[in-house]
This record gives sequence, structure tokens and C-alpha cells, in this order.
Amino acid sequence: MKNHHRPVPRATVRRARRSVTPRLGRETRADVPRKVVSRANATTSTRGGSNPSHCVHSFMAAAGADDDDDDDSRAVPVADVPATSARPSTTSPDDPPLHKLPPTNPNKKRKVALTFAYVGAGFAGMQRNPGVRTVEGELEAAIARAGGISEANAGDFGKVQWTRAARTDKGVSAVGQVVALKMVLEPPGTLERVNAALPERFEVFGIDRVTNGFNAKTMCDRRRYEYVIPTWAFDPNVGRETGGGGGEDAAATRFEFTESTRARVNAVLKNYCGTHNFHNYTVKVKPTDAQAKRYILSFDCSEPFEANGDVFVRCQVVGQSFMLHQIRKLIGTMLAVVRGELTEDDQKFALLSHRHVPTPMAPELGLFLCECIFGAYNDRFGSVHDAFQLDKYAEKSENFKRTHVYTHIANQEREQNTLRHWIRDTLHAKQLRAAFDASMAASIADGERLDASRVGDRRNRADKKKRPIDESTSPEIIDSFDRAVREGADRFKRRKAASASASAPPPPPRSRASAPREPSQASNTARSRPQNASSRVPNDELSD
Repeated sequence: MKNHHRPVPRATVRRARRSVTPRLGRETRADVPRKVVSRANATTSTRGGSNPSHCVHSFMAAAGADDDDDDDSRAVPVADVPATSARPSTTSPDDPPLHKLPPTNPNKKRKVALTFAYVGAGFAGMQRNPGVRTVEGELEAAIARAGGISEANAGDFGKVQWTRAARTDKGVSAVGQVVALKMVLEPPGTLERVNAALPERFEVFGIDRVTNGFNAKTMCDRRRYEYVIPTWAFDPNVGRETGGGGGEDAAATRFEFTESTRARVNAVLKNYCGTHNFHNYTVKVKPTDAQAKRYILSFDCSEPFEANGDVFVRCQVVGQSFMLHQIRKLIGTMLAVVRGELTEDDQKFALLSHRHVPTPMAPELGLFLCECIFGAYNDRFGSVHDAFQLDKYAEKSENFKRTHVYTHIANQEREQNTLRHWIRDTLHAKQLRAAFDASMAASIADGERLDASRVGDRRNRADKKKRPIDESTSPEIIDSFDRAVREGADRFKRRKAASASASAPPPPPRSRASAPREPSQASNTARSRPQNASSRVPNDELSD
């Protein structure tokens, strides 16, 4: 009967080699001749099996054999090996076996997500930019000083898989910003060490463990921004030139933000909801670019609240993502409409037309990032890790708003009058109305067909086909919008004609050669009078 032998598993051979030299160093075990392994395999094969115990005994016998002996030489027992032939051990008897790793590695990096807040004053934006002070630069330096990032990985975001949930512009604050990276969490107390290394008005709320594939940018479903506006900014009298001194301040103190004003603000903000082409509400984006289309879920104005002695309202917007200066332009146009400098038709025209419309951009002082939402991630991995939400840090975030953000906005506006000067210089400028009229005239010349009924409609495409918009209100909205666009174009034409006539140069004086030869009344009278003797004298003599 033919005997089939199976090869000895390599794991069994490695265990046998370790049992032969239990207390030798790593280098000594690695120097065991490979012939020993082959002899152990050959000995095991002759026994007709691959029993691990047979393999171990055969390996021990082969390990003590002399490499120069013949095949029929007897194996030397392991105990008879001279002590001088072995290298000195590099480990002590109290050390654990080298093939076993410690239960935890203190230098191992783990994927985490940091939730933090900061006041944007003094920073040139969120994204790291060499040569200027940025939020990411300060945060990375603090984590490195706390021991979360090694010196070899500091300065290279790719090595630690650094991702951000949102970017903020220069001077814009944040309360629920999120950054994901791989960092060292041991020894305990990393959060306290990071906060101690951060500058003032900069705080990390918490460090949460996330999955290894977590990406703060791509896995962020929605972003919530908040713009804080003082209630006096909705007063139409603020910013207008008054004859007497102190009239503007007196009107501002008498103004009251009522519920009807709040309803008016919400009606204007609702026009932004849905999917629109926001190329006129950002910079350096063409209407044909795919990034121009953005989806806004909600845009609401809160009730008035008091902070640092002033009364404010919150305008919170929730959307998938936002472009550069988009929210500031949305707020600036809303203020112009509510105050009366523009109309809702002007707001809709900037949303629908492909022509460039210079919409007003509000200051960056009142804007800050409020929350980053990870809905899909929590639905999928909420059972593996805790749900990653800002609700667990609600008390810290609200305290940071009251203590730092709202106080900073109120103090800056009181000292520098940032919003008041913007209202006076931008909203009350005559160029704003003229620019909208010029864009309307260009739109009519291009033959654009604009459907005003699409503004503020948040339904998806399938619902729009099943249940169209109410026909009783749609024609009225469209007619009013078309009439407003035509009126704007007519104003532009009249303004252009008036400026052309005012700037036209006076007609040049006509020369005698080009003058007509028809006799005038004076010449006819002179011809009728009789000529005297002196009149018949030559001209040269009369001159003398």
C-alpha cells in the first residue's frame, strides 16, 4: 500500500524551533540552520505521518545533529550541546516571550473625530494656508504639542488622513466644526492637553472614535449655518441720510421687530429653499457649472433674543453644501428686500436668470457654522459606535455661543458699526438698483424664459409631474414677475438715454462756407436803404 505523506505545516515547524531554543534571543533563533528543518521533515516523512508531536521530536533530534555528519549519524541530544556554542541571550528571564505583543500599543494611531468651536476673528479662514494664521494650523499644532501627532507626521495631513467637514471664510466663526484624523490617544487626558495648547476662544468639545473609513467631508450630509442680525437692521430708516443730528439713532431705538416682520422675513427666506442655480449668490462660478446648483432644505428666522444688551434674531439655514460667500449674499439680498431697496421679483430674477446679477453681500461678522450633520453615517454605524451628533455637546456649544460668539458680534458692531456702514454704503447706493435693471434688460435681449413659479418649490421632479403647482396662483405670479422685469428694462433704457444726452458734446460751430446763402432779414433791410457816398468808398480807405 502506497504511503502518502503530507508536508509539515510551517506553523508547527516554527513552534518546534522556539521549543528548541526557549531562552535564546531573536538573532539566535533566526540563525538556526535551515538544514535542521529539512531533516525534521525527512524524519517525519519516514515515520509515515504528519503528527505534530512526531514533528517536534524529530526537529529536536535534528537540531542537535552536526551539519557535517553523514545521513546515518546519530542525533546528539539537546542537553549535550555545549554552552559555548550558543550566543549570549539578549533578554532577561522576566521579559515576556518575544513572539507575543503587549495587550495595547501606546503609539498606535486611532481614527477619531474632533468637535470644536472657535471665534473667526484673527484667522484667515479654516483651511490651512502657509504664511497666514488659520484654524487648521492652530489645531494641528495643539494636537502635536499634546502628543497626538508625532514629529514625523506633523505638517503632513496625508499621513494622518486629515479631513474637514466644512470650510469657513476669513473672520467666520464656528461652533460645531468637525475634523477627522488618526491620532494617538494615550496616555489618558488627551482632550485636556489639546485644550490647554489652544489659543483663547478656541475649544475642543470632545474626541469620538469613528470607523477607519470615516471621512468628515464626504460623510457630512448637511450643514447648518447661523447668521445673527440685530433687529434695528430691518428698520428702513437706518442708513438713510437725515437732515438733523441723531435722527437715525432715534429711529432705530423706536423700531420694534414684530411678528409680522418675522413672517415677512421668513417669506423672503423661503424663496431660497429647494434646488436652484446660485451662481449669482457666489463668486467666480458660471451658470453652466455643475457646482452652481445647490439644495437648501430650510431657511428660518427665529424670535428675537437679547445678548450683551442688544436684541438679535437668528437666521438658520440647512443645506447639503454651500459655496464661497453664498450665505452672506443670501442674507444681504434678504435684507435689501425686507428694507425695500429691492423687491421679491429682483430676488427671484437673480435665482432664475443666467445673466450676471451683482447681489449685495452682507458682512462676515454675524455668520458662523452651527452644526455638521452625519445622518447616513449614524444610521449605518450607530450600532458599532455611538451616534456622532452635536446633541451630546449641546450644553458646551450653547455656552460657547453665549460667552464668545454673540458677545464678539455685539461688541464688534458697537465699536465698528460694521453692519450699519454696510447698509449705508451698499444698500442705499443707487448703483444697486441700476445694476439689477441692466441685468433685466440684458435678459430680455437674450430672450430668456424665466418661470417664477419654480422659486421656493422644494418638491422633487416626480412629485412635480404628478401634482403640478396650483394653476390659480401660477399665472398671477408669472405675470407679476414678467411685468417687473420689463419695468426694470425700461428704467435702464430711460437711464441710458438720459445719460447719453447729458454727456453728449455740444454741436461744433458751422463755418461760413457751409452756411446757407439765403439772405437774412438784416441783409434785406440793408439792401433796401440807399447807399451814401461814404459807403461807396473802398474798405481799405475806411479803415485808415
